[in-house]
Amino acid sequence: MNGQVAMQYVDDDGLPTEIYPMNPNGSPEGLAGVRSRDGRHIAMMPHPERCVLRWQCASPAPQVATPANHASPWLRLFHNAYVWASQQ
Repeated sequence: MNGQVAMQYVDDDGLPTEIYPMNPNGSPEGLAGVRSRDGRHIAMMPHPERCVLRWQCASPAPQVATPANHASPWLRLFHNAYVWASQQ
């Protein structure tokens, strides 16, 4: 995709997968998101805004370093966007 793949669904080994449940929609090569050529825009299939707290996740999210123990790993995406935007 011309280097515009932004996100992929991956298996337990971190490899792109088309297999459910790691890839809930069976997208080719695990494609989950693409970005514009300049990197400023992203289109993605996962909906991280629906799962910012750990209890909102359909399956238990692994324990990772997050701002608070009750936060899901997706919260990091919004934090990174905030940090980037505040530096512009």
